[in-house]
Amino acid sequence: MTESTQVLHQLKVATNYSKLAMHKCGPRSFKSGQGAMCKVLYKFGDGKLSLKKLEERLGWDGHEVIRVAEKAQENGYVCFATSKKGKLSVALTDKGTMVVEKRLAAEDRAADEVLEGLTDKERECLLKLTGKVIESCKAMGVDYRTIAVKGCRDRKPGHHHSHSCCRH
Repeated sequence: MTESTQVLHQLKVATNYSKLAMHKCGPRSFKSGQGAMCKVLYKFGDGKLSLKKLEERLGWDGHEVIRVAEKAQENGYVCFATSKKGKLSVALTDKGTMVVEKRLAAEDRAADEVLEGLTDKERECLLKLTGKVIESCKAMGVDYRTIAVKGCRDRKPGHHHSHSCCRH
């Protein structure tokens, strides 16, 4: 193994351990479903976004956005609103905002616990180093959002998830 390979392997292992620790110490993931939608509304839409913007931010198709929004509405996290121009949007309710804020605070506490072994200077250095790794990957043409959203490396038109390349 080259030094570069060892470094990236160590970074991957540290990331996996961090994810497990965050899951153990913090809130459930915001990566899918109602949690993801509420987090996007909270962070990017000031509590409200059009269906089109939600589709773009989440990387979901329109039917999935509506399905998840309807479920979140049943749970009291969001409500639907119509603009004067007739565009449908989704907005966080007070309950939805409270849940997101509670989960983000728990996430922060868990992150602090995971990194408590590092000094402030080491945290700053880690942030800079990982930022450089991210920029190198972007310069190589890697689009993290596409990979994270699609979960599959096969990007050919007409590609369907009926084979074993995709994780379910």
